[in-house]
Parts: sequence; structure tokens; C-alpha cells
Amino acid sequence: MVDGFSKTPHYVLRDGSHPRTPAISQTSSEDPLMVIFGFSDKPEYDAFLASTTLALTPYPLVKGYLQNQIAMDVASLHLIVLDATSFQQPILHAATFQSVLESFQNDKDSVAVSHQLELQGSPLAYRVQTFSIDTVA
Repeated sequence: MVDGFSKTPHYVLRDGSHPRTPAISQTSSEDPLMVIFGFSDKPEYDAFLASTTLALTPYPLVKGYLQNQIAMDVASLHLIVLDATSFQQPILHAATFQSVLESFQNDKDSVAVSHQLELQGSPLAYRVQTFSIDTVA
């Protein structure tokens, strides 16, 4: 159950030199979107890595990366998926890069969940929507 907050992510998963992203279904009329997988600690990313055969590696999430991504593309929505367990988890929760950055800057252990990603369709991809307590079962 999500109460609107999650542990602040400190790691991202990289596929080679780039952060790994979930498959996102997006219509051309929507604003540009960047989504990466973030994890609060080693047990969380180990659980995710156990669900895949891909050679992904955890990498520390740092303030500078978040600041640079936000500054480079101010028109895009930047999201970090929070402690996912697999690529096919039915519902994922996410926070904005800005809120994770503020959590780092204020030395907070948690971050507000602002978006929900719902797995759907063929091919399987996530639909992104603004998070609402009412949408969580």
C-alpha cells in the first residue's frame, strides 16, 4: 500500500552507460517524458535484478545528474520509478526528478509519489498518470 510517500532513491539501473527506462506508451500530443528506474538501497535493486536476465548495473544517483537533466530539458517531465520489482510489475509509482533532488538537498529519507505507471497493451508498455490516493487499491 502506498501512502503518498516512498523511500528516496539513491541508485539508478544502467544498461551500459545509460539509465535503464521502462517501456512507455505515449501519444504524440503529450509533453516529452523521461522515466528511469530508481532504487532506495541494495536489497531493492537486487530484487529487481533477480527478475531479469539483462546485465544491468546499479549506479549512485547524484544531485548533479538530476540538476543537469532538469536544466537540459525543462519542457520534459522527468520521473524516477521508485523501487520496482520487475519490468512487468502491474503498477509502478514514481516521483519527479525535482522532488528527488529536493529530498537530497533537504536530507530527507522519503519523497512524495507524484505519478503512477500502469502496465497495459500489446506490446506491454506503461501509461503514465498523475498519482492519486484514490487510484491505489
